[in-house]
Amino acid sequence: MTLVTRIESLLTPETGRLLETFFHADSVFAGTTFDHLADNPRDHFTTSDLIAVSLLDIRFTPRAVRALLEEQSNDLSDQLSQVRSDVDLWAASDHDLAAATTLWRTLAAGGALKGVGPTTTSKLLARKRPRLVPIVDSVVRDALALGDDSWVELRAALQQRGLPDRIEALRPAGVKHPVSTLRLLDAAVWMHHSRSRNAKSARRTVGV
Repeated sequence: MTLVTRIESLLTPETGRLLETFFHADSVFAGTTFDHLADNPRDHFTTSDLIAVSLLDIRFTPRAVRALLEEQSNDLSDQLSQVRSDVDLWAASDHDLAAATTLWRTLAAGGALKGVGPTTTSKLLARKRPRLVPIVDSVVRDALALGDDSWVELRAALQQRGLPDRIEALRPAGVKHPVSTLRLLDAAVWMHHSRSRNAKSARRTVGV
């Protein structure tokens, strides 16, 4: 099964109902709060960003918090300013991805930021650049069989068969910007494949 067909297998009415559950205002899931939580300036990491990411089962070490918000804040802001916020992954150039990769490597490099590994980094960058950077955690990586070049793989897949529009067709009513197409895809994958008690309960309710 190719990446395209794995994504296509999610494009069902049942997935639409799972997304309605995930993004419902009273649900037990992060829903739109990850994207909508206030104080999200374009080029600066804030306390709200850390709180938003913590909703996705992430815990930041004290050293990482100090590095993100204080010690390395200026350098990270400079790098973040080089990453486009107005382009979707499937329309991004290699140059666009290179700028995001530079910041990725800084965040995942260790040192004072030890503990901000690949999964945490993807969630931080997805909070700041929701159209360009996908969340890639263990659930997404395993379910979609992604390799080391997950951004490139997803970019190529989303350029085929009108996939972005077909994912958008699953968007629940009332779920607006800045919840991106990539975020819808992430939530769909997670709701189908997470082993969490809440995700399993939602699948039983929907019948998948």
